[in-house]
Amino acid sequence: MKLALYRTFLRDKPYQYSMPPLGLGYLAAYVKPRCWYCEVRFFLDPEEIFAWKPDIVGISSATENFCDAMNLAGRLREEIGAKVLIGGAHITTLPHTLPDCMDIGIIGEGEETLTELMRLYNDKSPAPSDLRNIKGICFHENGRVVITEPRELIADLDTLPMPDREMLGENWAIPFSAESHLITSRGCPYDCTFCSAPAQWKKVRFFSAGYVIREIEHIRKTYNPEEIFFFDDLFIGHQPRFREICRIMKERGLHEGVVFRTYARANLIDDEMADLLAEMNFRYVDFGFESNSRPVLEYLNKQGVSPEINQRAIDLISARGLSIGGNFIIGSPHETREQMEETLEFIRKNKTLLDRCSVGPLQAPPGTRVWHYAKSRGLVSDDMDWSRYIVDFDNMDMTRDPYLCETMPVEEFTALYYEFHRLATEINLRGEIRKMGDKLERSRSRERALRSRLEALTGSRLVRLAMKLKRG
Repeated sequence: MKLALYRTFLRDKPYQYSMPPLGLGYLAAYVKPRCWYCEVRFFLDPEEIFAWKPDIVGISSATENFCDAMNLAGRLREEIGAKVLIGGAHITTLPHTLPDCMDIGIIGEGEETLTELMRLYNDKSPAPSDLRNIKGICFHENGRVVITEPRELIADLDTLPMPDREMLGENWAIPFSAESHLITSRGCPYDCTFCSAPAQWKKVRFFSAGYVIREIEHIRKTYNPEEIFFFDDLFIGHQPRFREICRIMKERGLHEGVVFRTYARANLIDDEMADLLAEMNFRYVDFGFESNSRPVLEYLNKQGVSPEINQRAIDLISARGLSIGGNFIIGSPHETREQMEETLEFIRKNKTLLDRCSVGPLQAPPGTRVWHYAKSRGLVSDDMDWSRYIVDFDNMDMTRDPYLCETMPVEEFTALYYEFHRLATEINLRGEIRKMGDKLERSRSRERALRSRLEALTGSRLVRLAMKLKRG
């Protein structure tokens, strides 16, 4: 039996294929030893799947790419007769919308579910009565979608093997040698109005500090990257664990010769945390500031965050010479122009302290409170064109994207958005230049260290040779 894995992405959006999908890497690493009879491959190019002719294809898709997932699924079933499984945040939050072109949806985390499905398909072609016994899936029966009993979350994430990066390959926009990423938790301890993490993961769970250290050691030994990116929703969210990870890294020197990047949260930054991030070489720290208007922060449910705390986080991190990134959201339903301008002024004030800046309109991911609000207003629906969620930040078209702001005409909002966009572009260009300078300086430091080692090695050989000649 052959299982192909694929993640939908937009080739004209480099961020979507900059790093490999570790979620599929976890699935493969879990399934392979438990289903030894199943050959598992990952495909970056969907056309190559047809030549391999797998029995089953597992597709992972986010909402904005779900139309592409449906198109591919239809072709796979028609042209090679493959069974199509769909996973990811979209189907997890909208399982009742499983399209006819897909056989089964995997709801939530899929390691155990996919393993059970592979065993079932290896034994026979399953009937609906067989599928009903598998927790955490949706499937078709008699013209309707059946959703089975929810699957329990994996209690101990340390029981999972590390993701199969070798299978995922290295043909990504950012090679492993330049930047490798890892995910050390599932979910987020917070519950922002616009974020689908709570709906997808239900609760936050963490890999242990020991597990994280082993994965860092594996990444450094295997790929020796210049940068390691902790891609969690909030890596520092479990502060005792974060401090334990830092303690072990320092003991073993794992923070030397590499720089780290992480997402942080403004209300978790104090002098002690800022010092620790700097000491452990977390060169790049990114924040979801979202807004600098108090009422908007409250609407977005940014618990514990205020304009003053946002500024304090920037001041503390910049004082340590670390590189800061900021993400911002404008266009909440009742957000006024004046409130958006408060955020714009905050960015202007800190533009020399920011190296990365992202600004976009509020979206309504399925499963979020914003989704339910937008649905009640008729702005989104279960059968909408999901490609409307693809945002072209350089050519914003809010007449096509679901427009949530109720306080200004779309034309006025678009004009204001471009003020944000121009400022963000300036910040990002300056940040790229700084990062190039940082990389150049690190290269020079490595060169000096290597020359020093070479000179020491050469010197010791000369000393030994001189002593030998003297004895002779």
